[in-house]
Amino acid sequence: MLQAVELLATIPTAILLAVLFSQLAILIIRRPVKFPVGYTPSVTVLIPAHNEGPHIRATVDAVLNSGYPGRLRATVIDDGSTDQTPQVLKDYSKNKQVRVLRTNHIGKSHALNRALKLAATEIVITIDGDTRLERGSIERLVAPFSDRHVAATTGVIKVENTRRPLSWFQRLEYLNFAFFKSVCERIGAVIAASGPLSAFRRKYLLEAGGFSPYTFLEDFDVALKLIKRGYKTRFVDTAYCYTFVPEKLMELARQRFRWTRGGAQIIKTHFDMFLNRKYRGPGMYSLPLLSYWYIHSVLIGIALILQIVLGYHDFFLANGVVFSWDVAQYFFYWFSVFGIINVAWNVLIGEWSLTLLSALNMLLLTLTYGIFLAALRKFREPFTIKDLIAFIFMFPYWLVLMFVHSMSNIEWSKKRGKNWWEK
Repeated sequence: MLQAVELLATIPTAILLAVLFSQLAILIIRRPVKFPVGYTPSVTVLIPAHNEGPHIRATVDAVLNSGYPGRLRATVIDDGSTDQTPQVLKDYSKNKQVRVLRTNHIGKSHALNRALKLAATEIVITIDGDTRLERGSIERLVAPFSDRHVAATTGVIKVENTRRPLSWFQRLEYLNFAFFKSVCERIGAVIAASGPLSAFRRKYLLEAGGFSPYTFLEDFDVALKLIKRGYKTRFVDTAYCYTFVPEKLMELARQRFRWTRGGAQIIKTHFDMFLNRKYRGPGMYSLPLLSYWYIHSVLIGIALILQIVLGYHDFFLANGVVFSWDVAQYFFYWFSVFGIINVAWNVLIGEWSLTLLSALNMLLLTLTYGIFLAALRKFREPFTIKDLIAFIFMFPYWLVLMFVHSMSNIEWSKKRGKNWWEK
């Protein structure tokens, strides 16, 4: 039985390895796009906020102090906040650069659409109410719009809060996703205009109908709608923002339930782009990978859980051992990077034979951690002790995410159709 499960795990592992090799090939073959400097169109930064009292001042101030040399305005949409957000925003009542709109909790997409219609600038930038822009990022984010075919750009999202362990893993995950978008940029396959930091040519965005309130991933949806209309979406790897991520497991689970269901909606809504050569990179690369993740999370999640449970049964329970030092070591190896290191060591000294799955996992681990390190360097982030701990215990985090992906239908049945504000 255990051998059959290992065979099941071999297939998605090999596919994931092929995906990583494809990224490496793209990085080698395709050169990065260089965007011109000095293009400074008029910009309005749209900031939807619902109960962002602790963060909204830092968010607005970062926009005002961004150093953008062109015409800059900020529009904050206070969508029915019940905390101190309205009081904080009163401090900007005399600032001509800041407009405050108040809506009755109509949802993020509706709030953005209302502000979008009122904006009187060529470019609009969307950021979250708890997002802090790095100085100079606005100028870099709008540079690609010198090309009239560009409809949207997006930047690098970094994690602001890293006090609690759960955020350490998300820090690496966010940088890894940014690295993936940088790969997609080289083949014109960027399909996400991420909510915390994206820019749009206002005219094209209005033509596409603005932001949809009927999906949990409006940032993917709007990018794909623009691509369908023949426009380009770009990723700017030098435009940075910092945002807050969930620090509690249930908060993370709710966020990922929403993302997973949103991804399913995106696949259904834009299925005509799937493996369609007309859409090149998005249709032939990004969307298929987004779709495959749903299959991968189920297959590899089931296979890994079965491997852990069956191994525990065969090696310990079947021999009458419920818990011992060896049992503790068994689970420690499974839930840390030392497990694959232990396998590699025993293969090296001739104690164990090298199986196909072990070989694939060793190669997968090497490439994955190599990408993590490359992302840290590329996006100017230091390697800290927190990163080291996250490296060592990354496996349990990914296992939780795969479980959430597999169980997302339960959450969808409870929250059907709602445009959540909670992150």
